[in-house]
Amino acid sequence: MPARPYRTKEEYIYDALRTAILRCQIAPGTKLVIDQLSGVFGASPIPIRSALQRLEVEGLVRIVPHSGAEVSEISVEMVAEIFALMEVLEGLAFQFAAEKVQESDLAYLEGLVQQMEQACRDRDADRWSDLNGEFHIRVAEISRLELLCRFTRTVFDYWGRLRRHYLTEIVEDVLAAQAEHHSMVKLLRERRVQELAEIVVPHNRRSRDYFLRIIPPKAG
Repeated sequence: MPARPYRTKEEYIYDALRTAILRCQIAPGTKLVIDQLSGVFGASPIPIRSALQRLEVEGLVRIVPHSGAEVSEISVEMVAEIFALMEVLEGLAFQFAAEKVQESDLAYLEGLVQQMEQACRDRDADRWSDLNGEFHIRVAEISRLELLCRFTRTVFDYWGRLRRHYLTEIVEDVLAAQAEHHSMVKLLRERRVQELAEIVVPHNRRSRDYFLRIIPPKAG
C-alpha cells in the first residue's frame, strides 16, 4: 500500500485502488464490490463510493446503475487515444528539451538507455518498460514546462497499465524502440529538433500498431 500520509480515508482508498489498477494488480473487468472493499480498507461505504466515483472520472472504473462498479477494460479506442496524446506530448517535450538540455541530463538519459539494454539482455519486459517510462518522463522534465510534465506523467500511467496487461516479454518492437532511444539521446546532444521529430512519430506509431494488433476484438 502507498506509504505517504493521507488527509482523508477517501484519499487513501482512491490512491490505493488507482495504483493497483494501473499496475494491473486488479485486472480489467474485475468487479469492485463495496462491501468487500469496506472490509479490505476498514472503512464505511461512503469513502469507498467517493473513491470509485473519482476513478470513474479518470476512466479507470465503470459504474453501472443497479449493478455496481468494475475496472474498465482496455479498449482499442483507449489505446488510440493514449498514443495520440503521447505523440503530441513527446513531440513538444523533445522540441523544448533540445533547447534546454544540459550535459548532466544527457548523462542521465544515457544511463537509462544502458539500463534498458541490460533489461533487454535479461528479457525483463517489466524492467525495460519502467525504464522506458522514466526515460520519456525525464525528457519532459528537461523541457521545464510544468503542465507538459504533468500531462506526460498521466499519459504514461495509462500506458503502463496497457503495457503491464499486454506486453509480458521482450519483442522485436521493443528492440527497435531501443535503437531509437540511442538516436534520441544523440540528436538531443546535437540539438537537432527536426530529426528528433522524424524519430518520435514512427517510434510512437509502431508501438501503437503493435498493441492494436494484439488486443482481442470485442465479443459480439
